[in-house]
Amino acid sequence: MNTDEGMNRRDFLRMTGGAATATAVGASGTAAAQEGGGGNNSSSGVGGNNSSGAGGNNSSGAGGNNSSGAGGNNSSGAGGNSSGGEGGGGSGPIDYGGYLDDAGGWSEGGTADMTGNNQVTIKVGPGGENVFDPVAVHVDPGTKIVWQWEGPGHNVEAENGEFKSETKGSGTFEYTAEEEKVIPYFCQPHKSMGMKGAIAVGNVERKEPAAPVTPAVSEGSKMLGVSTFIAMVSTLGLAYFFLRYGGDYE
Repeated sequence: MNTDEGMNRRDFLRMTGGAATATAVGASGTAAAQEGGGGNNSSSGVGGNNSSGAGGNNSSGAGGNNSSGAGGNNSSGAGGNSSGGEGGGGSGPIDYGGYLDDAGGWSEGGTADMTGNNQVTIKVGPGGENVFDPVAVHVDPGTKIVWQWEGPGHNVEAENGEFKSETKGSGTFEYTAEEEKVIPYFCQPHKSMGMKGAIAVGNVERKEPAAPVTPAVSEGSKMLGVSTFIAMVSTLGLAYFFLRYGGDYE
């Protein structure tokens, strides 16, 4: 074959090589954009912020701030700067046995860490709402708990009968926590409306920390990979056929 009758081999190789390279680069770029690997807010990149790699901020690796590993601030998920600590069970948030799941103003891991204080204050009915603020507190044995009324028609009553106040609209009620345990309590007139709270004293049962989430490969990424492989194989096959059966070098 001469130059007037068809494409020579060198031109064909340049064309097929460039097409294969462009296909591979485009595929890798698209996949990187879809997966977001290794960057900030990455689910798999090592060292990225909000990543599962070791050392990243908000990571599941050891030593990261807000991490589930040992030594991280807020590593227990239990309010303030509390850490895993001792006690039965895992090293995650304090386990209230589901008691606070329907409590007003409560969110998982929202325990206020008030350890190290001789006295703490809990507001009763602040802002006219049927809630305790904070809903749950973590204290040391011997800490005095003071409930301060900010709304009328409430009382404070322990589920185990350990303490009970009268129903009133002002003033305070006190209780000193001595034994290491969790004490659920409620407001009798508004319990059905979610006015519940809890006191965690000393080393108490904790939940297991949540396992890191392994990112799943999307169907679009899988199809992109398959399409890229087919395109590259087809290009190489055409190049082999051309070199073996046709064309010239001039």
